[in-house]
Amino acid sequence: MPSQPRQPQGQSARSAAPYLYSCEKMSCNTSGANRDPSSQSQEARNPEKDSRRHDFFRDGGSIGTKFGPLYFCHGAGQVLFGRWPSLDAVRRASPCPRSGLSRLRAIRVPNGDSCSMKRILVTLVAMIAPIAMAEAHAEPLSSALAKAYHNNPTLNAARAGVRASAYDIDIARSAMHPKITWRSGIGYNSSAATNRGTFSIVLDQTLFDGLQTTNNVEVNKARQRAAEENTRNTAQNILFEATEAYMDVVLTRRIVALRKQDLDFLKELTRSEIARHQAGERTRTNIAQAEARRAAAQAELSLAHAEAKRAQATYRQVIGDEPGNLTGGKVPVKMLPANIDKALAIAAKQHPALLAKRHLAEGAMFNVAVSEGKLLPTVKGAIGIGRGARVSAIDAMAFDGSATEQKAGIELKVPIYPGGKAAAEVRRSKEDLGKSNFTVDVQHAEVQSKAASAWAQYQGALATASANRAAVKAAKMAKDSMMAEQAIGQRTLLNVLEAQADVVKAQVKLATAERETVVGGYRILSAIGRLGAKDLGLVARRADTETR
Repeated sequence: MPSQPRQPQGQSARSAAPYLYSCEKMSCNTSGANRDPSSQSQEARNPEKDSRRHDFFRDGGSIGTKFGPLYFCHGAGQVLFGRWPSLDAVRRASPCPRSGLSRLRAIRVPNGDSCSMKRILVTLVAMIAPIAMAEAHAEPLSSALAKAYHNNPTLNAARAGVRASAYDIDIARSAMHPKITWRSGIGYNSSAATNRGTFSIVLDQTLFDGLQTTNNVEVNKARQRAAEENTRNTAQNILFEATEAYMDVVLTRRIVALRKQDLDFLKELTRSEIARHQAGERTRTNIAQAEARRAAAQAELSLAHAEAKRAQATYRQVIGDEPGNLTGGKVPVKMLPANIDKALAIAAKQHPALLAKRHLAEGAMFNVAVSEGKLLPTVKGAIGIGRGARVSAIDAMAFDGSATEQKAGIELKVPIYPGGKAAAEVRRSKEDLGKSNFTVDVQHAEVQSKAASAWAQYQGALATASANRAAVKAAKMAKDSMMAEQAIGQRTLLNVLEAQADVVKAQVKLATAERETVVGGYRILSAIGRLGAKDLGLVARRADTETR
């Protein structure tokens, strides 16, 4: 219910209070802060002549009262009609924030004219046009997530690590590839007073190394797959952090708006009490109570602004861009599992952190085979051409320098007693395998716990949001009743101030609960492994994370 505008000293607030007409949800509503009880009873006895509410689009009739200029409240989506001398008078009497009220200069309804369909359509166009232009530049949650996916430095570093790990596979394979070496030199023999030149070109090939190379390649493949899953897990964590940062900005801005509305209401209430005090209808105590609540509201607004700045800084850090006109997020209901049992099953099957641990355990198993291969024989071969130099690790291939020669040889090495080193490496690799298996169990339990916790938090957020919506509705109804009763002397100003505080508190709790609902839905997706860029439709596939 709107507060009263400031009245000149000595003039009764009741007799001079103008009416406020608002067009909201396709209907015209009129309300006066102090209506004549006799006129209200007459309208109640004759509903057909009730001019306080009339549906524009029902029959296009008139309101049945005199109109003045039209004003639009951007924050509440209302068109305001009234007998106001100026825009400042509307601002003083309207519950709309000062910054959100503007005059529709292109539309005027002459006094005594009717609300025609054409005028209402023009009014709606004027209302919708600025909102549509703002939404055209709005940034949805999906756009912010796409920015975070491509621009976040932590995620880019993880991708670089995946690309680097792919080359370890090539390094491991190179152990069984042939090696070609060229050597040449020249020397002087002082005793014989002669110069002597040497050269050689040799091809060395490992024929059998106890399957160490084959198993080492499998180890690096498993590690590369684990690196990919870890990167996917990092991407999910970054996207969830981006979701929290996005919704934090939306929440803090919403709280700032609520605090502003509360402060505007208390300022207007203070002005109204001062005007009534000057008219002899209020005491100084009422003014002091209103000013105290207004000061507290100003402090709450300052804290809300500080929290909004903190949220914006986190947004820039995670997403890498300035927060613009954020539209808010929605719960991804279609992507959520039907119940907690399905959520746990999905998490156990496809969570990237768990898959990474399984790949590392697989690599540890192949690492045991690599250690065991060191106890097996190795066979190497070489073929070369040269003069005057030993051109191979095979001692039989020694060129005496008398002429250019071609030689080939095979070397067999059988370890008999390597000093216990190889056996110790085998035992250590087996213990590492057992540790990796235990790590998989630990990660599985952690994934299951996070999935169950995320599901419980989401269900709690849904229930909290529903309860807070009912609380906001009840608090508003109580405040309106308090204001009506206070106007006729049945309630005190303190009752109205407490009712207003309850409304703001309920609205802040509702905003927080709705934020937790959206974040809770994405928390479930992150806990079960479905918050990847491909799952959200941000990208189809990234070539830099593919296995080479």
